[in-house]
Order: sequence, then C-alpha cells, then structure tokens
Amino acid sequence: MSYFSSRDLLTNCLFSLCLMVTWISTESEANDAKDTRPDDLRIPDFLHVCKRNDAKLEDCIQNSIEELKPYLRKGIPEMKVPPLEPLLIKQLVAAQGQGLKVTTEDLKVYGCSNFTIKKLVANLKENKFFFTLDLPHLILDGRYVVDGRVILIPVKGNGPLSGDIYKTKANVTLEGELIKKHGEDYIHYTDLNIRFKVGSGRLKLDNLFNGERVLGEIINTAINLNFDQFIAELRPIIESVLGKFMLESANKIVENFPYRVLFPE
Repeated sequence: MSYFSSRDLLTNCLFSLCLMVTWISTESEANDAKDTRPDDLRIPDFLHVCKRNDAKLEDCIQNSIEELKPYLRKGIPEMKVPPLEPLLIKQLVAAQGQGLKVTTEDLKVYGCSNFTIKKLVANLKENKFFFTLDLPHLILDGRYVVDGRVILIPVKGNGPLSGDIYKTKANVTLEGELIKKHGEDYIHYTDLNIRFKVGSGRLKLDNLFNGERVLGEIINTAINLNFDQFIAELRPIIESVLGKFMLESANKIVENFPYRVLFPE
C-alpha cells in the first residue's frame, strides 16, 4: 500500500523534473532564433541557453538546469511549471485493482527541488536524449483513503498520511522524428522510456480501522517491512503511466515550434 501512495509521489515529482529537462534540451538549441519568434514565445531571460554547436552542450544544459533550481522551487507560471517546494497533489487515485484502492488528497511532497542530474546525453542528429536523475529524500504529508486488501489482510480507513522516500534514481530516454506540418518540419517525440529505482522508504497511515490502534500498527508494520516487494510489483505500471504523461507533455512543448526555430543552422 505504501507503494501505491509512492506512485503519486514519484509520478508527479519525476514528471515535473523530466518535463523541465525536456523543455531546456529543446529550447537550448534556439539561441540564435530569439529574434525570429513572436514576443510571447521568446526564451525567458532567466533561462541560460546553450548554442547548438557547443562542444560541451550537455554540460551547458546541466549548468542551465542548476541555475534554474531557485525558480523551480517557486514555480515558473509562464512555462506552466508548478512549484516544487512543496509539490501539491490535490487528489489522485494511487492504485486500483486486485481488490485494493488507495486515494491521496492534498498530498504535499517536499524535496523534489533537491534533484541532481548525474548524466545527460543529447544526440541532435538522431533527435535522442538520455538523462539520469537522483532524488535523495522525498517527504510526504497529506491525507489518504484506503479500501481493500494488503498482503491478504482487509484494510480500510482514512486519515493523515506521512512518509519518507530515500535514494530515488531514474533513467529517462526520449526519442523523436521529423514530421511535415503546415509545409514545414516539426519535431515529434515518438517514445519516452523511464526506469526508476527506490533505495528505501517508510509510510505511516493514521486512523486505520476507525482508529483501532493495534490493527493499525500491524498494517503499517507490514507495509514498511515489505516496501521493496511492493515497489517491485508496481514498477512496470508506474513507469508506463509516467512515460505516457511525459511523452504527451514533451510533444505539447514542441508542437508550436518549427524545427528550423528549435534547431537553427
């Protein structure tokens, strides 16, 4: 059950970070095209752009992202990037199936802005990007509703939720192709693959079984003792959902810019 709640956390936190990397990777190629854009499409002044022929393009992009961290913490409305401290998730169904449904409400996630990009590779000729993200410590604070079974044990309740997720690592690969639209070439991303791993974590659900203390402690103990097992079982589903959301968002970012603007000669 902890992993179902962790799914909300990882999906939204990683989604925001990966969306930011994708945006910077494409926009960084448009440095020479600033004057050809309408005023409302110009690159923001706070974004440090990188030249296409920069011999250290990947380093430039990573440095640009590091400089953006203070803005990411507060959010960037003009880029539709929500604040990362905290990242607020109003309501999400964290899991449904196999007799278990968990929903989180008003979940605040702290620690998303403390990410580190360990590796970034940009292959402009083949329109491919690869990057890795490290998130050392994520903190959850919100409410939950649960109804179903965990490890064959009936579980039901609603109340405060808190938890910690440690050492999350994610590998992301993004691939695209050129398509014709309005008589011009546009970049369209065709595949986004993500693989993540969680080091460790814990979760506490208060008020299980209408506040029955003994049963609540048993369930919370069972959740945390089997944390790795639950994550392993849910990983393919989480990666699939997260990849789909990120791919759709990446295409929304680039669909309004012709290739000649995103990648000037």
